[in-house]
Formats: sequence, structure tokens, C-alpha cells
Amino acid sequence: MERWLRGVKRVATSNDAECSKAARAENTAITDPDDDATMSSFTVSKTKKEVDESYISFGFVDSNGSPLCMLCSKLLPNSSMAPAKLRRHLKTVHPESKDNNKDFYVRKKEQLLESQKI
Repeated sequence: MERWLRGVKRVATSNDAECSKAARAENTAITDPDDDATMSSFTVSKTKKEVDESYISFGFVDSNGSPLCMLCSKLLPNSSMAPAKLRRHLKTVHPESKDNNKDFYVRKKEQLLESQKI
């Protein structure tokens, strides 16, 4: 077992030194903040998902691009837009309301809008 744990000393060759210099030069070119060409390749645009009208059947409405639970008034992050995550919130936090139909949530939405106007 000791045979595998013992380090083997390598003798550096001129080819290894040239490769490491080239790699260092390449890394500095990538991380150079003054170079606009490298920075533009790393820009990532984040797209926000929109709240679908069908999410009302899970008890959620749109509130500035994020889902708002009409039962507990909790504003969920935009990453929770998947119907499975909304359904899980409904089943775990509001198990008594998981069998309600869409009409119930439409009435809840109207009540919520009226309470916000007052």
C-alpha cells in the first residue's frame, strides 16, 4: 500500500515548462479585466418566468412577476414558478385547501384585490 501513497518525483522537462508558461498566459488573457472581448463572452441574460393564468388553480396569482399565494399571502421567489413546486406548496402548507376547485380561487383573488384597494 505504501508503494501507491509514495509520491514519484518527476523531472521537469523543457516541454513541460513551455506548456505551463502557455497555460499561464492563456489564463491571464481570460481573466484580464481590461479585455472587453473576454468579458462579453461571459454575459448571461437572466429571463424571468411569467405567472401563467392557469396557476390560479393552485392558489397563486401574479404579483410583480412573482407568484403570490392567495391563502397565506406568501410571495414565492421566481425560481418557484414550476407547477410542481406551486402544487407542493399547496399540498404541504395548505392541505385543507388542496381539493378546492378553480372557482374558489377566483373568488379568493377577487377578495384579495378588494382588500388591496381599501
